[in-house]
Amino acid sequence: MRINEYKSLDEFTSQYVGEWGPSDGHWYGLDFSFHGTEYRLHTGSMYNEKDTMLPDGRVALFGLYRKSECNTDPQYVLLGEYADMHDLLESRVIEGIPFSDVIMDDYTELLGQD
Repeated sequence: MRINEYKSLDEFTSQYVGEWGPSDGHWYGLDFSFHGTEYRLHTGSMYNEKDTMLPDGRVALFGLYRKSECNTDPQYVLLGEYADMHDLLESRVIEGIPFSDVIMDDYTELLGQD
């Protein structure tokens, strides 16, 4: 039984374009669960005032984080940052699996968008 709400990769990529506009279906963040672990995709830097400059000189537009309970407050551990959707989709920081496969997996559960 498929629990993932995304029906296509295009549906996912059209929602994360670097601008926030819920009425247009554009979001900054996505909380999701994969193989029992919670993760977050975030547009821009989640904890820093300035966006990260990547080693190749491009600005990081997306970050992938793993949720980690610390005391009673959830914390997020940065797994990787990416300048564009292409780099994000090819990322393998979650279990060595391309993010494009993770986000489309039948059992990936979408927990919330903001």
